[in-house]
Amino acid sequence: MPTSNLIDNIRGLIVSHRSRDEAAFERNAEAIIRSLNVQNSPSEAKSLRDALRERKSASPKPSLAAPPAVFYGGGILPPSNHAAGLISFGHSKEEPQLVLQQRTQQSLDEIVREHEAQRKLAEAGLPLRNRLLFWGPPGCGKTAAARMLASRLGIPFGVVRLGSLITSFVGETGSNLQRVLDFAESSRMVLLLDEADAIAKTREDENDVGELRRVVNSLLQGLDSFASKDSILILASNHTRLFDEAVWRRFDDVIHFPMPQKSERLILLKHLASGLKITGSMDAVASKLAGVSFADIEKAVYSVARRAVLTGARAVSAKDLELAAVDWRAKVNAATARPKPPSRKR
Repeated sequence: MPTSNLIDNIRGLIVSHRSRDEAAFERNAEAIIRSLNVQNSPSEAKSLRDALRERKSASPKPSLAAPPAVFYGGGILPPSNHAAGLISFGHSKEEPQLVLQQRTQQSLDEIVREHEAQRKLAEAGLPLRNRLLFWGPPGCGKTAAARMLASRLGIPFGVVRLGSLITSFVGETGSNLQRVLDFAESSRMVLLLDEADAIAKTREDENDVGELRRVVNSLLQGLDSFASKDSILILASNHTRLFDEAVWRRFDDVIHFPMPQKSERLILLKHLASGLKITGSMDAVASKLAGVSFADIEKAVYSVARRAVLTGARAVSAKDLELAAVDWRAKVNAATARPKPPSRKR
């Protein structure tokens, strides 16, 4: 029986042929040949290889006017104007490096296993978890984790552009939202709706003028009707306390991305600084960076590395890494601090 990956590659072969995307066609053909070799079918693999070579020698070069397909991690999306300008697609096929708490990583691994074995679950009458909420503070891996899911499943990854989704025209935001959900449901992809509190905010807000209620209602209806067996819809937020209570019941799973513990900070520090000669204790640095996010640690390491390259330093101290992380966090805090209201003179 063909594996699910082989079926995906055959589907991709058909889609790329229809869209005249020669590069994607060859990628999928090569993937099928590799699958046959892995399944100990060398004669079938050789037959397909010979046919692919004959096709290359006989076929003219593809027209530059042919509409390109979106390719990501083995997945292909045919060109479409259905959600044009509302979704930004990733193109990197490399799985991002992630350091997460064990419970978070286990939850993501379970999602991947479910979607890889969806036929077995369907035969048992069990639904897939494909409507997810990622929540936690900024810089703790929500977007990277969504991209990782797409990479591991070999399907496209898209991020909804909230700036294009949300408009000032009555009813248009809800219409845009339905368009992107319909697109995700009819495709095979991971779709991330970041900063979801902007469209999932409680309908009891006293400052609401009516449009917000319509947008939240559209979101609830869209989540209820999202029945794709191939796509994963992810809402991500740093401010879930703002969510309308009814939104929570629509998720199949809620995954927390907390601030890194010392062990995760140390792993990330060592990974990012692997190309640097470090003097001093990295363990001590990890201990002193409590409350610092993964993203802030990454910014700090790259800042120190750039400085070392530009100055020709042969080594950097662990203390430099600590100070760089603290300095970056201070910059962010200063930039996001709310100004104090002016004092009233009596």
